[in-house]
Order: sequence, then C-alpha cells, then structure tokens
Amino acid sequence: MQEDLLKRANEHAWHGTPLDAIPLYDEYLRQDSLCAEAYAFRGFAYRRLGNIEQCLRDCAMAIQIDPTYAMAHVIRGSTYRQTGDLIRALQDYTQAIEINSSYAAAYANRGLTHEELGNYKQAVSDYSHAIFLNPEYAAAYNNRGLLYSQMGNNLDSIQDYTKAIELDPNDASAFYNRGLAHSTLGQHLQAINDYNKALLLEPDNPDIYVNRGASYDATGDSQRAIDDYSKAIRISPDSSTAYYNRGMSYSELGDYQQAVYEFDAAITLNPNDADSYEARADTYIAAGDIFRADQDYAEAERLRRANLPN
Repeated sequence: MQEDLLKRANEHAWHGTPLDAIPLYDEYLRQDSLCAEAYAFRGFAYRRLGNIEQCLRDCAMAIQIDPTYAMAHVIRGSTYRQTGDLIRALQDYTQAIEINSSYAAAYANRGLTHEELGNYKQAVSDYSHAIFLNPEYAAAYNNRGLLYSQMGNNLDSIQDYTKAIELDPNDASAFYNRGLAHSTLGQHLQAINDYNKALLLEPDNPDIYVNRGASYDATGDSQRAIDDYSKAIRISPDSSTAYYNRGMSYSELGDYQQAVYEFDAAITLNPNDADSYEARADTYIAAGDIFRADQDYAEAERLRRANLPN
C-alpha cells in the first residue's frame, strides 16, 4: 500500500500533474520520514510548479538522508542550471557521476552545463560518454548535434540528428535542427524536407516557418517564402525576423512599397537592428528615394558602431 502511494506520486510528478503529486508525497513522508526518494521527487514536483526554493530544500533533505542517492544530485543540479547557477550544477552532476559512473543522464546534463559554460571539448566528451552508456539516448545525440553545429561541424551534427530521429521519430526538434544544418550547408531542398516533417509534429512553431521560408527564398521561391513568413507572423506577431525576411522577399519580387512596410514593422519591433535599416535603405535606393536611403544607411552605421566592443 505504501509503495503504491509512492508510485502514484511519482507518476504525477513526472508524467501527470505535479500539483496532485505534492499531497501524495506529504502523506507518504508522514509514514516514512526518512525516504530520500520521496523528498527528491517531491522536490522535482515543486520545481515543475516553479517553487525553486522548496525544490532545493527537498533535494538537500534527500541528500542528507542518503548522500549516495545520485538522482537527488541530478535533480538539484538541473534546478541550479535552470536558475543559472552553473558551477553548483556542475558540482552536483559530478557528484552523481562519482556515486554512479554508469549514470548516463548525469553525463548528458553535465554536458549541457559544460556547453553553457563554453567548455565545448568537455561537453562533447560528456555527451559521447552518455551515448556510450546508453546507445538509445536520443536527447544526447540531439544535444551533441546542436553542439557540433555550434562548432561549425555540420556534417557530424547531421549524423547525430539522424540517429536521434531514428531513435525518436516524433521529436520535432531533431528534424528542425537537421534542417538548420542542411540549410547552413546550402542543402535547401533537404532542409525544406526536414522542416516539413518538423511542422507535421509542431504545426504552431513560428521558428520552423521562418527557417523554411528562408530556404524557399534560397531556392528562388519568394512567394512560398512569403507564405511561410506570414504564417509565422500570425502565430508570433512580435517576430521582427519574420517581418524582416518577408520584406526581403517582397523586395526580391520588386514590390518595394510592401517591402518598406515590412521593414518598418521589423524596426518598430526591434529598433536596434542595423540590418533592418540597411535593408530598408537598399529598398529606398531601388525605389529611387535617395534621401531616405541615406538616412537609413547612417542609422545602420550608427547602430553598428554602438555595438562594437570597447
């Protein structure tokens, strides 16, 4: 009966409604006040509810009861990482690995933390070790792929995304990330194919529409690009990138009046974007308005100088 109570609490904490898990953990802990698992998982439920302080208190209690309970260190480490305390997160993940050297999730999470700290070599090593321990760890492949992309190694990143997709074909992010890598390599038809698959899984993701639009633009299909940017704007009206890209497409089609309107919107949403001023200036030049073009070129130059490192 007691074990069933803890099992139901864990189901709610991890897969259901964390608010429903809390009273179940409370009831369980009244019966067994020295259960490290119950404290750690209640902490996880509190984190899902946004109560970071209580999560950290519960994890600390779990570790005090059982210092060798690796999962408590991972939950606390992930909480520290969520709050931006990357050094403490690194310490907790490392402690979990010292307790259990076969804990793939601890390596994967430490890899994320190293990546956020800019320690790319250590991050690749941790992702790779997580995959060695669990060859079916789709998220580790996806995260290592993202890091490879960030390092400019898009061929290896595509291999990792492909493996992640094989393991989890319902992960839209893996298709999207592979699309970005193909696009970076100039392989826009492959990119569009991946974006199409990502949109089947996440039809309301504006970023996918923006990037598929960019690939359509790169293949010379400006009208389809405009359709995608328009869909992105309907979903996310504050997307200055979508307005900017749509302006570029209209300019490519020779509709300079509409292009200026799009750049106006992009600048309203992001007034410090030098590229939008420069693109509007180029459009004014194409339309024969030299005076306004000179003003926008000057503003673009001013913004770029203001953003130069001291």
